[in-house]
Amino acid sequence: MPARVIPIVIAVAVVLLIVVTSLFTVSETELGIRTEFGAILDAKYDPGLHWKLPWDQVVKFDRRILTQSYQGETFLTNDNRALTVDFYIKWRVNNAAMYYRATGSQEDIAGQRISEIVKDGIKSVVAQHTLQEIVASERSAVTGEMFRGASRSIAGLGVDLVDVRVQAIDLPPDVASRVYENMKQNFAKIASRLRAEGSSSAM
Repeated sequence: MPARVIPIVIAVAVVLLIVVTSLFTVSETELGIRTEFGAILDAKYDPGLHWKLPWDQVVKFDRRILTQSYQGETFLTNDNRALTVDFYIKWRVNNAAMYYRATGSQEDIAGQRISEIVKDGIKSVVAQHTLQEIVASERSAVTGEMFRGASRSIAGLGVDLVDVRVQAIDLPPDVASRVYENMKQNFAKIASRLRAEGSSSAM
């Protein structure tokens, strides 16, 4: 290669490197922010191709609805009875800048904080009712009050709480066995009383 061509090749390579490191894309399923040394420069990018300075960093987040499921979580009722609750949470990022500041762009950190807030909400609602009230009520009644409180609490994370759904409410096995035995004893007492009343009537 002639000596005079080498500077041209180097210049072209540098230009290509600058172009490559100055372009980024945001898809329709993503939110993106541009930072410089950790400071947010811009957080409003439509889907498509965008420019940045070579030393700027781009962080992208999934804007789709994310789902987390929890099984066997235990909560205490107003009459100090344990309930085992299965539920799931649906959420999504709605403010990229706020989400980045609150979670450092870590989805697992965001999920953990959201789950803690929702669990505290369920705990608070369950603690206000007796076991009989919880069992007799609709699941939506249990989650409705909690959903509104949790939505306000997670607003500072830059996310929307899309849905919280209770899938099952059960008694722990040891409690369920005691309740079953109590029911059997009550039914036996009722049956004995009815038999006694029947015998008295026959006489």
